Amino acid sequence: VALMLFKWILKGIVLSFLLETTLSLNPDDPNVCSHWESYAVTVQESYAHPFDQIYYTRCTDILNWFKCTRHRISYKTAYRRGLRTMYRRRSQCCPGYYESGDYCIPLCTEECVHGRCVSPDTCHCEPGWGGTDCSSG
Repeated sequence: VALMLFKWILKGIVLSFLLETTLSLNPDDPNVCSHWESYAVTVQESYAHPFDQIYYTRCTDILNWFKCTRHRISYKTAYRRGLRTMYRRRSQCCPGYYESGDYCIPLCTEECVHGRCVSPDTCHCEPGWGGTDCSSG
């Protein structure tokens, strides 16, 4: 029992580590967008496999010692591998933003010379500077 409990705890630790490393974007960041994506998972599934079951009945066939062969379709449980489509939510930076660490940073196609990029293609200029790229003094 202790070994089984240890295995469950170990699996939980590994799973939480994997989740932390794959979910790198901060979900509280307003510039994080998400979408649903599908992926395939291989599963083992059971199904009813038909087979021909032969049996004998009494009959009037004297040549076969009054036994006649009959057939019926029976089913037995068999297993096969199948693909199941699953869905998961994926986070990514919204359009106009790029990923940097845990956050999505706005992207300005022109460098903000005397200012900083505050949203896609929008510079916030330092005092005394203006223009779309903060280069006009």
